[in-house]
Amino acid sequence: MWRGVVSLLLMLGVNLWGQSAFDAVRIVQDEMGFGARALSMGGAFTATTDNYLSIYWNPAGLASLRQSEFYGELSHINFNNSATFYGVTTDQSQGFTQVRAIGFALPLPTTRGSFVLGFGYNRVKDFDRSLLFEGFNTQSNGLEIPVIEDGQEVYYPFDKNVQQTEEVNNEGGLRNWSVAAAIALSPNFDLGVSLDIWRGRENYQLFFYQEDIYNEYSEPKMVADFYSYKYEESIQSQYSAIGMKIGGMFKLGGFARLGATIGLPVTFTVTESYLATDELVYDDGFSDQQELDRGEFQYKVQTPFYFDGGISLRVKPFTLAASFRYRDWSQTRFVIPENSMDDPDYAALLDENRVIRREYRETIRYQIGGEWALGEMLRVRGGYIYIPAPYQGAPKTMDRVYLTSGLGFKLDQYVSLNITYLYGAWKQESEDALTPGGTLEDIRVTRVMIGLSYKF
Repeated sequence: MWRGVVSLLLMLGVNLWGQSAFDAVRIVQDEMGFGARALSMGGAFTATTDNYLSIYWNPAGLASLRQSEFYGELSHINFNNSATFYGVTTDQSQGFTQVRAIGFALPLPTTRGSFVLGFGYNRVKDFDRSLLFEGFNTQSNGLEIPVIEDGQEVYYPFDKNVQQTEEVNNEGGLRNWSVAAAIALSPNFDLGVSLDIWRGRENYQLFFYQEDIYNEYSEPKMVADFYSYKYEESIQSQYSAIGMKIGGMFKLGGFARLGATIGLPVTFTVTESYLATDELVYDDGFSDQQELDRGEFQYKVQTPFYFDGGISLRVKPFTLAASFRYRDWSQTRFVIPENSMDDPDYAALLDENRVIRREYRETIRYQIGGEWALGEMLRVRGGYIYIPAPYQGAPKTMDRVYLTSGLGFKLDQYVSLNITYLYGAWKQESEDALTPGGTLEDIRVTRVMIGLSYKF
């Protein structure tokens, strides 16, 4: 008689770390950008920007800069996830602190108009999240344990009526190394372009544990006397790409502006290093540990065009702004290398491209915000961000909503300090092969951002 474990993955005929349509879309989904002042106004900055932040929101805005500027920014995110699994609610909270931006903008001498260059490092997308849940699951996850008896392989189920715990932690983000240029083509129209070198990393950790708390998996022959099963998975991902965006700014007298930005498609190269292990423990304390898989896989994803448009109105002491971002997520694609169709890993990505075309949709994200100048030294700001879910037929509860606020202090003629607070909320349902039945996640996110600007 021989005891052994065949991984849950093989029993289900799936690969938990295989690339999916969701993995392709989520690369730039919910990209928040940077800029304490911009985000305190709800990110409604396409037609408002007139400083270093233009390098992300609309490069044409750089042309309005009359002094050289150095900019630095820090941010702290608190991610709270209240997950309900079979009637049991578990709270998980995690904090993440990062350098958000470091860069400068430099106006160059011109005989007329303006010509401004910008350079910098900017973190524009966060992968940071966490999830923890537990509960008693009566549904089958398909786990079967092979045992050799009298020369025959017999499979014993260990798949349901067990106490399950799962924890997922994700850290990382995408950053831009950007260079931008803007020029005033006329007194009322500015044009700008930004070249962005994308780099990023992501560390994903999954821990799953199920336990026979009621001793249902016992057997007189002491073969199927299972006590617990543990599965752990680690994926480290590296992202790289080159992108470009083009922006324009039209000035309507001294009180209004219209802005527009086009982001060209970006092809990301994603390199994943993965490791999966599991362990089966019997009632008598015997355990069987295995390294299920280890390796590296590289693939490419092309993200679609996006189009930003916005308007801003300035009537002292108030500034009001609104903007939108349009993107058709169904145009996201896995890029298949030539002569790779015989590779089942790449062939599977074609199936995921069909899923993307069928299950994802176009969305319009919109942002509104305002600023109130209280004298020369203080600015009070507020805003609203609405980010619709990219899935066909997604309920409104999955749409992400942020309320934003902030203060701006002009410390002297050279230095400005901006402090921003964002509060976001949404709900989503998640399910994997390990935990059938699904989990309802109630997510609350807060962000605090501090930006310092020095003009000289």
